[in-house]
Amino acid sequence: MARTQRPAETHAVRVRVWDLPTRLFHWALAVCTLGACVSARASGDPALHLHFLSGYATLTLVGFRVLWGFAGTHYARFRQFVRGPSATVHYGLSLLRGRSTPEANNAGHNPLGALSILALLAVCLALGASGLFATDYVASEGPLARYVSEKSVARLSRLHAWGEEFFYALVALHLGAIAFYRFARSENLVGPMLRGDKLLPASPEQRNTGCFAPTKAQAPAATRTLPCGEAAADAVQVNLRALLLFCLCAALVSYLVAL
Repeated sequence: MARTQRPAETHAVRVRVWDLPTRLFHWALAVCTLGACVSARASGDPALHLHFLSGYATLTLVGFRVLWGFAGTHYARFRQFVRGPSATVHYGLSLLRGRSTPEANNAGHNPLGALSILALLAVCLALGASGLFATDYVASEGPLARYVSEKSVARLSRLHAWGEEFFYALVALHLGAIAFYRFARSENLVGPMLRGDKLLPASPEQRNTGCFAPTKAQAPAATRTLPCGEAAADAVQVNLRALLLFCLCAALVSYLVAL
């Protein structure tokens, strides 16, 4: 006897939203920033070494994500999810009122999520860059501190310390948003960042024909999955492009550290 599909399966289409490089970046950044925060509170040479390595890795990852925001797949690009102030305010007000907006149906980041992404990237970049010049006046200093004046080192050290507090606040907002969407709007944001796919509502035409290939409106060709005989995305090419950009960023950070 043939198995009957559940309604959720029948009326939804699976779309590849987050490519592998974007997902790896997300979780690698979480690990690196966690390592930097934990090691900043610990003492001893191993903790200090871990802190520096975490900072260098964070700089590399942020540099990669900025480049990937221009050279990545559709949903990873800044132009796809970064919106202007008007759209962002409108989305925020609609969210508070419990109303749906066109921005809310975007498979990628919504306008408020875009602000969160940009803010986290900016703070991580500021922390990583300032750490190259910062000092604790006791046991360590950044590899580029000797190239600037003592006044500049002092300012950048303060920026490094203040940036840590901003980072904690942004992480708290990020986790709060995940919880809000999960429990108030029944939307799981973590699952797609692990698997890469999102279930989007199927159109009436898709339900009638039984073909659940994502339409161009639901997903660009570069991010579609395999249903109904459509060609698969060239994941190998995408991943190689991402690897090349990551290596470029890693080489640049290594060069700065070795100056």
